[in-house]
Amino acid sequence: MKNLVLTRIDDRLIHGQVMTSWIRQKNAVQVIVADDEVANDDFMINVLEMAVPDEIAIGVFDRDDTVEFIKQGLEAPTILLVKGPEILNYLVDHGIKIDEIDVGGMGAKEGRSVLYKNISTNPEENEFFMELLSKGVNVFVQVMPQDKQVNIAEYINRG
Repeated sequence: MKNLVLTRIDDRLIHGQVMTSWIRQKNAVQVIVADDEVANDDFMINVLEMAVPDEIAIGVFDRDDTVEFIKQGLEAPTILLVKGPEILNYLVDHGIKIDEIDVGGMGAKEGRSVLYKNISTNPEENEFFMELLSKGVNVFVQVMPQDKQVNIAEYINRG
């Protein structure tokens, strides 16, 4: 998809140094957060709006509004942020072309086990990753721009 410069899974969404590095590295001027819960939480929307640099536009949408927004075409270099792989399957299934996904952070919580370093997943999330891979999407772990990409399939298949 033209101008979709980074699709990233990070359950913290926007946070300090990591996002600043990615915005700079990808020359992004716009961030889209696709999350059904956050899109209906005015407090969280406000927090996210304050977390991005002033010169960066941000939109927070639920899954259906994300599809509609992206289908209109992205006018400028854009980073798409989500908390997990399920919503990305939804977007792909609804016509959004995503070539690659950077898994940047999925923290430990009940029901999850460590997949790779700071990435923890549950069996359902692993299935969503496998679906994305089967649709031809390159899914890898890369926390910071200077880090080497690590193919997630190797780790899911070990589980």
